[in-house]
Amino acid sequence: MSSTAMQLVQRIEANGGRFLIEGEELVIRPGDAAMPLVEELRTHKAEIIALLRSRATTPAEAPIDEGWGLWMLARCVYRDRCFGGVGALYVDLARWCADHGRPVPASRRAFVTALQAAGFAVTTDGLVYGLMLTEDLEAHERFQAAPEGSGQPERATAGKQRKAEGRRP
Repeated sequence: MSSTAMQLVQRIEANGGRFLIEGEELVIRPGDAAMPLVEELRTHKAEIIALLRSRATTPAEAPIDEGWGLWMLARCVYRDRCFGGVGALYVDLARWCADHGRPVPASRRAFVTALQAAGFAVTTDGLVYGLMLTEDLEAHERFQAAPEGSGQPERATAGKQRKAEGRRP
């Protein structure tokens, strides 16, 4: 098995793509996840199919491993009453795994199952209670701390909206 095939799979999955094997055809959905790598994928198609088939024989619902724990420490914060998006967390984990030579989670569903097994609550609308990316928290805090008139989007209140529309409160 070539490391190129593994890297291609990791790059596609980090880009939000998922693989399907239909007979001898390799299908990637959504299709735009593969656009920059189409020629490389064609070149390594047989190796990728073999890799995906071997991966399918291992449990898809793997628990959070040491690598995921390192990712959480490096890239996430734990905060009560904060929610991180499953999609953003999964893509960030997949990119981190690819960059650090670790296996990428088999699927977003496997990622959610592992989070739940580790004790995280995941809502039906795709939010993880108490876990979010550090960069998302920092962006939120910068937004909250920005003084008025600093070029940051202004938080509208009912009074400001009425005043802007020329109506009395």
